[in-house]
Amino acid sequence: MGTTATVLAAAALVALVAAVACLVQLHRVAPDVAPLHDPVSDYGAGPHAAWYRAQVVLVGLASVAIWVGLRSADLDGDGSTWLLVFAISRVLIAGFPTDLPGAERTSTGIIHNLLAATAFASIAIAASRLGGGLADSPSWVFAGSWFGWLGALVAITAVALAVAWLAPCILRTYFGLVERCWYAAMFAWLVATAVGLLVG
Repeated sequence: MGTTATVLAAAALVALVAAVACLVQLHRVAPDVAPLHDPVSDYGAGPHAAWYRAQVVLVGLASVAIWVGLRSADLDGDGSTWLLVFAISRVLIAGFPTDLPGAERTSTGIIHNLLAATAFASIAIAASRLGGGLADSPSWVFAGSWFGWLGALVAITAVALAVAWLAPCILRTYFGLVERCWYAAMFAWLVATAVGLLVG
């Protein structure tokens, strides 16, 4: 890979590590948000919202860096535009906190939900399409099918999120767990893609 892709990949990795640290900090300082059933976005409407906003902005910036890095390395195949859509939705959502359970429904909360849905859908498309395309590229460093399957896992967890949201029995009990599985898959795919750009 060229120097530009390498620098951007390194910057993306730093941002992703910082984002994970913010997420860990949120789970540490806000025990009232239950990981099993409460959405991660509930952190963004509480007293520790700054950590949530930092996390989503860092993920968005890392995704932009990866997107530009893939383009500079001529690896921006089918699905790369969706990675940019994901990045923009993550940065924007920092300014629109969710409506907490029991609170009055607001336009800010509605925008939050729309941006969250956009993020879930766009990274699912980006990871599944780019994952398979990069895995098949002779210039991509990771050989084998595991990278493509990692992209598919992001899509699977995003679909599971949609099911959890539409099924009230799951929404009340396990939505938080499903969303955190999506977070894990999303972070894993972004980190793997950044590493691929860095060492390729």
